Amino acid sequence: MTRQYWLALLLTMVLSSALTVIYVKHESRVLFAELRKVQKQQDQEVIQWSRLQLQNSTLATHSNVESQARKTLKMRLPETVQLVQLP
Repeated sequence: MTRQYWLALLLTMVLSSALTVIYVKHESRVLFAELRKVQKQQDQEVIQWSRLQLQNSTLATHSNVESQARKTLKMRLPETVQLVQLP
């Protein structure tokens, strides 16, 4: 009887171990797929950030700022410059 008991216990432990390995492997694959998805999204965000930085540097150039000031705000350069000295 004890031999059958140990054999049944051993069989149960082997089966539960095998099922645990299968479950852990499945979870590993699911998490790896999620990791790849997040990494792909991160890559897209980095590309978008680079585009925005390039656009910002383009819009911040002196010639662009001056052009926008002339067009939208109707600004112009002063015709004469006056210097004022303070005592």
